[in-house]
Amino acid sequence: MAGAFMICPFFREERVKYCSVSGYRKMILLEGADTDSEICSGPSYSDCPVVKNAQPSRTIPACDDSSSGCPWLRNSLVQYCSAAAWRKFIPASEPALLKCGRASFRYCDLYRSTVSLDSSIPDFEEAETAHPPVDLDYTPNHMWLDRTVRGQWQIGIDDFLTRVVGSVEQLTFLTVNGLCQPELVLTVRGVDLHLAFPNRILIKAANLYLRAEPSRLTADPYGAGWLFEGTPEESEEHRTPLVPGTEAASWMRNEYERLNDYLKKYGAARAFGEDSADTGFRRTALLDGLSRDQIISLFSEFFSTRVR
Repeated sequence: MAGAFMICPFFREERVKYCSVSGYRKMILLEGADTDSEICSGPSYSDCPVVKNAQPSRTIPACDDSSSGCPWLRNSLVQYCSAAAWRKFIPASEPALLKCGRASFRYCDLYRSTVSLDSSIPDFEEAETAHPPVDLDYTPNHMWLDRTVRGQWQIGIDDFLTRVVGSVEQLTFLTVNGLCQPELVLTVRGVDLHLAFPNRILIKAANLYLRAEPSRLTADPYGAGWLFEGTPEESEEHRTPLVPGTEAASWMRNEYERLNDYLKKYGAARAFGEDSADTGFRRTALLDGLSRDQIISLFSEFFSTRVR
């Protein structure tokens, strides 16, 4: 659910001024601007070569008031990210239309990299462990759902799934927009594994950056590795029951035990110690010794969309 901020703490709205006849539109923040040393804000604007040359067909209006400024000096409201190394102004719009203005800003790469260096701004999740975050809900096939605000969903895969696959060589999105089940294919050890969120949503965005950097999916599954953003289908009639975050830790421990029992069928070594938070587990070659068919069978048992 939503963290301490409903709008990104780095989101800013300011008024800027700019020349509407210049070939290059340079925007200057009104707050703190040095208007005394510029010709745009006084009667000497008529001497500006841009005004003279860029609009030769226009008549420069007479300036009787010494305080008058250039008639082509404009100002407008813009938005920008104060954490970005380069300040890019965009025309202002309703903040809720941007990721910056919704709780999903917490999945922004720039936000996450910045707050990790600035402890004065709280992050929205605990340090990653094998204990699933309690503010998320979980599907039976180990995908998580973050209801960031009413009617807005963020979807990813949980730590259990990332520990099983170990690493992902390639990620292919089968759905990137529209009202449907979010689906993708993970290529693991040369095997294509199909994964789908069990409920239909109206997909607004997919984390397409993962196609170039699939390692982010397993390195930060509850953050930079998010998969889909969207809104739920209006009908709730056929929704798959989800595991609430308050019950997820117990459910996850049972899943680890079930996985151990499953691997024993193939004579595989125990995947992890009694402490399911064993940090070495992620680096364990869990799928070593399993054939292609066995990997597919394991994935089907734990990560299919059927309800158990």
